Amino acid sequence: MKNIVRVGLIGSNFISKIHARSLLQCHSAEILAVCSPTPGNASEFAGQFDIPHSFTDHQQMLEMEEIDMVVIGAPNDVHCQLTCEAAAAGKHVVLEKPMCLNLSEADRMIQACQVAGVKLMYAEELCFAPKYVRLKQLLDSGAL
Repeated sequence: MKNIVRVGLIGSNFISKIHARSLLQCHSAEILAVCSPTPGNASEFAGQFDIPHSFTDHQQMLEMEEIDMVVIGAPNDVHCQLTCEAAAAGKHVVLEKPMCLNLSEADRMIQACQVAGVKLMYAEELCFAPKYVRLKQLLDSGAL
């Protein structure tokens, strides 16, 4: 039997659409819900991607026991709050960039996920781009 990761999307902007399209291509994932505080956005998004549940309140979505993981594509200034709330609800978290606004928020997010026993994942593919790999090499060598 195949394990299916059941996903809730927080946010309905362009980056959430990218995540939705990607998740729909993944046979081991199923999008169960989307939420957006803007009236009408979540239901329109749900219709576009054939998602069964839509919410304007993320707390209602986090209460869905069937959801295993949330993908946060909301504004940067709420990443910390949403991550901590999702972790407290027992959901694994995938975050869009930037992770948060400062180191203190990062520490709180990591701590919340560790305490809840959930994974905190960062959706950043550019960290392996050649220019960033080279920068890391220069930093590690002491050249910078």
